Amino acid sequence: MTVLGLRFMTDSLAISAGTAGLIFALVKIYDGFLDPTVGAWSDRFQSKWGRRLPFLFAGGLAMPLGVVMLFGAPDVGSVLLTEAFVTLALVIHASGYTLMTIPGFAMVVESSTDPDERARLMAWRTYGNAIGTLLGSTLPTWLLGMIGPGRQSHIILAVLVGIIVFVATTAAVRLLRDAPRTAPSAEAALKSRGRFQLWRQLVLVWANKPFQILAIAHVFLLFGTVIGSATLAYFTRVVLKVSDATLGTYFMLSTVAMVVSMPAWVFGSRRLGRKACYMIALAVYGSNHLTWLLAGPGESIVGVGARALVGGFAGGGMILCAYALLSDAVRYDFVRSGERREGAFAGITTLLDKLSSAASLAALGAFLSAMGYVSSASGAAGTQGLRAEWAIMMCESVIPALAMAGAFITMCFYKLDAGELALAETATPALDPAVDPTGEPA
Repeated sequence: MTVLGLRFMTDSLAISAGTAGLIFALVKIYDGFLDPTVGAWSDRFQSKWGRRLPFLFAGGLAMPLGVVMLFGAPDVGSVLLTEAFVTLALVIHASGYTLMTIPGFAMVVESSTDPDERARLMAWRTYGNAIGTLLGSTLPTWLLGMIGPGRQSHIILAVLVGIIVFVATTAAVRLLRDAPRTAPSAEAALKSRGRFQLWRQLVLVWANKPFQILAIAHVFLLFGTVIGSATLAYFTRVVLKVSDATLGTYFMLSTVAMVVSMPAWVFGSRRLGRKACYMIALAVYGSNHLTWLLAGPGESIVGVGARALVGGFAGGGMILCAYALLSDAVRYDFVRSGERREGAFAGITTLLDKLSSAASLAALGAFLSAMGYVSSASGAAGTQGLRAEWAIMMCESVIPALAMAGAFITMCFYKLDAGELALAETATPALDPAVDPTGEPA
């Protein structure tokens, strides 16, 4: 969806770049405000599967449906009706994504009081993300390179990806039945019976100063990475003038580098600290994107591959360190308040993520449209002017680099120490209402 969704709408459904970006942005905004609702709901939900697993399973049903609807959009003879249909498809997909990711992240945070153990868990979570990225970006782009960019090809890919998502989700729900869980205290459970208030959740979460810094940095990070990822499908076709097979190779190498880099980033986070490693990763990622300014038509696969490897290495560090630091900030809230709000924090985090993603996609679509990007219904980019090519170049190089610089500067103000946090948690063990998977007090 991230790599091919926007381009499919402009180059296969004849939706203008500005409108396509606006649709993505509106759905992201909807999804963003859904996130804290789902997070708070999962905090107080009760079932024989626990608080989180029913949400994961529901998401595993909705996401494949949304993917198949988007890339299988029927030819209804009206651009307006097509826009309405793809909007519905994106809403369904986004809802499913939220139902999976918010409770999923909360489960990682609540599974351990040891910050180093949570960092290792985040590394494994990153492995899972990497495998998903590999399947979701490399496989479709390679197949498009072999069978062509037509709409029928996109339908085949959507069905294949949907099956993978459903099977993986079903397996995950089954495997997580015995995972460590927590439950809210009796007092917190009583309070949660009242009506959910988004504004109250925002105020409580935003009062956490370390979380504030991380959230602002993450907005910069998401703005840069989303624009870079969405633009790359245009960049390889319009600027480099290579096939989608090259795009698939880029994501394959990037994912391999991300996976291979995890032990190094886990080791570095212990020796140098999460904050230092995060800032190093931001600097490397931004600098790597700037090198696209030197690329042009006929760029060798060696040059593309080298950028993919460096970007994947830095991306792995950003993902691991960002979420490891976030888990510290959420545990810090528990130490200070004694309340379990993992789902609420996960929801607010992704709300900010979605709003920044919405802003980046809307800005990308509006920028390309303003610079004269020509949409098509043929599945090909067609002939683009020099201004459109220049806009694509900026969105793939300078803009992501500036966003990483903003995140780097923001992180200079982060002060929470993981070691001191672990000592504080150890000193107040009675606050932790841990339970075993059956729901009984541990």
